[in-house]
Amino acid sequence: MSVGLPTPDRDARAELTALAGALRPELHRYCARLMGSVIDGEDVVQDTFAKALVALEELHEAPHLRAWLFKIAHNRALDLLRGREIRTPWRP
Repeated sequence: MSVGLPTPDRDARAELTALAGALRPELHRYCARLMGSVIDGEDVVQDTFAKALVALEELHEAPHLRAWLFKIAHNRALDLLRGREIRTPWRP
């Protein structure tokens, strides 16, 4: 295979990068609503894109990126919300 030819990984990564810019405001609103905070929502969005870039290299087939990003964001938000519940001090 020639070095100049795009591979599925390169195609998916380029598509993810392009989609990230277009989808970021919508994803941020979704995450901010889930988290109850604009700042926490931004943290979830950052985590989402970081996890997506890492996971994209391990996938055998390219997912439907929009749905996949929202699923990652949703799961990350729930993880953070669960963590808050655990750290809340117990009051009798």
